[in-house]
Amino acid sequence: MDAELVWPAELNDDGLYRRIFRALIAVGASTDEASDALQEAYEQILRQKAPPDRIDGWLFVVAQRRWRRQRLRRRLFAPLAAARDQSVKAHDAGTVLSEVAKLPMRQRQVFVARHVLGLTNDETARALDIASGTVSATNHHALQVLRERLGGDS
Repeated sequence: MDAELVWPAELNDDGLYRRIFRALIAVGASTDEASDALQEAYEQILRQKAPPDRIDGWLFVVAQRRWRRQRLRRRLFAPLAAARDQSVKAHDAGTVLSEVAKLPMRQRQVFVARHVLGLTNDETARALDIASGTVSATNHHALQVLRERLGGDS
């Protein structure tokens, strides 16, 4: 029979939660975002087999990662939600997205960086660690393929 894991009392300390919550606000999270991220970090720490050495640091890092992931996800999907609200020529946003998903990985990455995130060629090149000219050529090819598949100047 396994011994029951006993968590340090620090985890139940309300001051710990408030300190990490304030730290998340300090790095830019809204109160709702900080609360959600910290809640998820608490859930994750309870699934760990053993408590980390620094509970406060562990919770902050996990909560901050969760918040950044959510922020990136919102940045990625906000333009897509807007695209759903507008007509995309004769195609709906779902059709366009399914065709984007069929692109090779490099073309898909460049297309999303340029047209969903709105990054410049140079920003995309830095993010993907490729040459700026490669970004231009890859983007051109991706757009060409999408136009052919969607039929016209979509």
